[in-house]
Amino acid sequence: MQRHLSTSIVCGLAVVASLGIAGTARAQSTTDSTARSTRSSARVTSSRRIPVRKDAVNNESAGSVATPNADSVARADSMARADSIANADRMRQDSIANAERMRQDSIANAERMRQDSIANAERMRQDSIARADSIARWNLAHMRRPGSGLYFQIAGGASIPQSDFKDGFDRGWNATGSVGFHPFTSPVGIRFDAAYDRFGAKNAIAGSDDNVAVWSGLADLTLRVPRMWAVSPYLIGGGGFSHFSGYNDGVTTTKSQTKGQWNAGAGIGFGLGNVKLFVESRYMHVATPGTATKFVPVIVGISL
Repeated sequence: MQRHLSTSIVCGLAVVASLGIAGTARAQSTTDSTARSTRSSARVTSSRRIPVRKDAVNNESAGSVATPNADSVARADSMARADSIANADRMRQDSIANAERMRQDSIANAERMRQDSIANAERMRQDSIARADSIARWNLAHMRRPGSGLYFQIAGGASIPQSDFKDGFDRGWNATGSVGFHPFTSPVGIRFDAAYDRFGAKNAIAGSDDNVAVWSGLADLTLRVPRMWAVSPYLIGGGGFSHFSGYNDGVTTTKSQTKGQWNAGAGIGFGLGNVKLFVESRYMHVATPGTATKFVPVIVGISL
């Protein structure tokens, strides 16, 4: 019995020792396994983070940096394009604004020039009206000046043969005396003239003297043209008779003859008031047999 109990104790102790060793072994194994796993994990992580090969490092680095750089470049390009579009649009708007401003300036300049032209035309019209009114008032004042309208003239000058008459006679001279009546309120007046013209013969004409004298009595109408300050133009025309002495026209046998005639001309008076100078010229046409006798007296005289 004692032997049996001892044997049981020994077996129990052996079992306990075995369990303890087994537990220790398992713990040690677990610890070793954990340590190995930890070392293995550390080694794997370390190999990924710090690659041994240079190309691997470069590839990883390039891969890690490429994505954000591409986005930044794309974003920068997009912003640059937007800025370019904005600048182009701003330039277009500025160009449109400048063109519109130039158009408005052109319209304003054209309108200003048109207004200036209208103003100048109106100013010239007003000036012309003012001058015309001034001349009309001056004429009216002088037309209504005191007096009966009766006047006297005396004048003299050259008398120039015309047409066939100048073939036989040289230039001569003229003396004229006139009396006229021109109402101050009327443009038309009447005048009576007594004129003497004398011409020298060029060649010896059978039956003719060396000189020919022409006496004329005329009745004329005068037409006063609106006067221009101190200058008074007028027209004159009428008819009468002319008496030749010492003139053989080759048709009649007498050296003296009286023929009808007509005349027309113009003159200009100078001066203010009743006394003034005048210059006058008329075309004289005498109905002599065969060829009419024509001559033009040009005279200067004084009107009282």
